[in-house]
Amino acid sequence: MITLILGMILGFMVFFPIVVAPSIFKNLNEKQSSLFLRSFFPKYYLFGIIISLIGLIVSYLENDLIIISSFVLIFVGFLFSRQYLTPLINKAKDEINKSDNLSKVKFEKLHRYSVLINILQIVICIIILCYIIMF
Repeated sequence: MITLILGMILGFMVFFPIVVAPSIFKNLNEKQSSLFLRSFFPKYYLFGIIISLIGLIVSYLENDLIIISSFVLIFVGFLFSRQYLTPLINKAKDEINKSDNLSKVKFEKLHRYSVLINILQIVICIIILCYIIMF
């Protein structure tokens, strides 16, 4: 069951940058892509919150501290990104249109944080899958 949950998390997290994002930026103008992404990301993170919470519950029932800890990190990453980073990123993006280059730098910095969190979550999933295979 843990393997399936990790596969689900990896699947949707890898699907976005490989398939969804290039399609968005190829077919939509900046305003349309911005509207789409503002609608998409809260749902993306909510899906991650729900799936990682299920993984946390299942790993708790299996009583494996390493996997429990990993799901806590994945869950917190999704929660932090949805509740804290996304509003800040949206605000910084809005300020770019009204303001100076400082807002652009702020937006890029916040966006890098969100990408880094996603990469770390992917790495954690891969490490846990390897852990499950080895033990």
